[in-house]
Amino acid sequence: MAVDHRKEEMDRKRIGTARFSVGSATVLAVTKLFVGVASGSLGILSSAFDNLADILMSGVNYLSIKKSMEPADSSHPFGHGKVETLGTVFMSVVVALTGGWIVWEGISRLRAGIVPRSVDVGLVVMALSVAASWYISERIRKAGEETGSSALKADSLHFRTDVYSGGGILASLLLYRVTGWKWLDPGVALVVGGYIVSAAVPIFREALGDLVDRSLSPETVEEIRHIIENHRPMIVDHHALRTRRSGSEKHVDFHVVVCRRSNLHEAHQVADHLEKEVAQALGNAHVVTHIDPCGLECPEKDKCLRVLDEIRKFSPPGKEQNVPGNVDNV
Repeated sequence: MAVDHRKEEMDRKRIGTARFSVGSATVLAVTKLFVGVASGSLGILSSAFDNLADILMSGVNYLSIKKSMEPADSSHPFGHGKVETLGTVFMSVVVALTGGWIVWEGISRLRAGIVPRSVDVGLVVMALSVAASWYISERIRKAGEETGSSALKADSLHFRTDVYSGGGILASLLLYRVTGWKWLDPGVALVVGGYIVSAAVPIFREALGDLVDRSLSPETVEEIRHIIENHRPMIVDHHALRTRRSGSEKHVDFHVVVCRRSNLHEAHQVADHLEKEVAQALGNAHVVTHIDPCGLECPEKDKCLRVLDEIRKFSPPGKEQNVPGNVDNV
């Protein structure tokens, strides 16, 4: 089935991108930690510790994505998608704590008047780091948007903060070399730390919303409604539409009202077609419908015979078929 094949493809991309993130964070952290210790720059050290946090976060990210991909079982009939969301919550907390430590250390160094010992090597490393972080962030961001993974989106955002913070540190080292101002390095570290904390807040808020089953975005809900409405007059009405997210998987359920003259097979054909079309439109989605018969005074009763004839001609979404919205033109 096309939907199942796409899900497998997205799962492979999620886990492959998570591995790439772990490896990238490790290389960046080791390099900047070595240079930061050698140069005595708090800016570079703060960026290195940020990347050390990246390793932990990316590792948790990898494990949570891998666990969330496991199929549903008797103990978890709705699957393990929330594990990925829990991983996102953990990552956002670690990001905030890292930013808080950088702010604290920056204040301490401002008071003590500690300055970098060597600048030239730090300039080269930070320039390369900014370029590498931008590439890593873009690659993870694209994979996160394509697969709908909240964990990858969080990972991408954190690598993007490395671009901004690294650029600030690079600028502070350049200015320090020219001016000799002692406050530049710890001052920029304060700004970087504050920015990291602020970047963690929306990630945490979004993940928390998914944990408490917040509805999908209004745009996505409207897209679902549009697909359902396009199936008129195959359906008479719909109601009780509910949506939520579990990790990278979207969950949708709603009641669909069909002509009471439809037999079980015909009603199921309509519902099945709707489920598959919504799932294809949303990507990685689990869609469930409940069938209700229309009232005794069905508003579409004059069209029932033609509609039922068209229902019998239904083919799976994506193949040549009669468009439900064009039934009135038959």
